[in-house]
Amino acid sequence: MATVPARRPTETFDLVTWVVALRRRGAPPVTVLAAQDQAWTSLHHEPHRDVRRTLAWVLRAVASDDPHEAHLDAALRVAARDLRRPPTTGSTQ
Repeated sequence: MATVPARRPTETFDLVTWVVALRRRGAPPVTVLAAQDQAWTSLHHEPHRDVRRTLAWVLRAVASDDPHEAHLDAALRVAARDLRRPPTTGSTQ
């Protein structure tokens, strides 16, 4: 019997979006760091290779305090679009 809860298809996307929102709202750094850690963990289980790549870029940009909010928004739109397609080859599942 599996003890791990089922993974939502948008779990990683939702977590990365939350990280971006926390940073934009000026949340304490420890809160943003905890959210980033959770997002990175989820990213390792993301079956969509393209989504995984895009969201990893977003997390690295947030970690480096990239000031280009438009780049983050564009990357999140690309990841959302890619989530609507079936997983590509090179998936983890």
